[in-house]
Amino acid sequence: MKNGFTLMELIVVVIIIGILAMIGLPQFFKVVERSRTAEAAQVLGEIRAAQLRYYTGQGNYTTNCIEPNNDLDVNFASLKYFNAASIVCGTEAASIERNGGSYTMRIEYATGNLTCSSGTCPAGY
Repeated sequence: MKNGFTLMELIVVVIIIGILAMIGLPQFFKVVERSRTAEAAQVLGEIRAAQLRYYTGQGNYTTNCIEPNNDLDVNFASLKYFNAASIVCGTEAASIERNGGSYTMRIEYATGNLTCSSGTCPAGY
């Protein structure tokens, strides 16, 4: 007798692998997008903390947070999924836009409320 797999057994295995991939890939992409959103939340938290320190010393919030000589001591060089050009600092809140404009996250300086708008944001934001 010859040992080995029949063509039917191989087809069944390929179908099972395809089904598992069909179930697993969307979950994988959700996890990846959550990590990207976590980076945005972390950056906005750093900006908020720096803005609160600035407010304590100056009495107002600055809009100069991404220029090379910014008023805040925040380093944006280590951003992986966002770039500094997508960060906007206003007088009451800061926002960051996901590359491609799929969503925008915003944090209010006074309350620390973090909101997500303009598209699909992962759950929890």
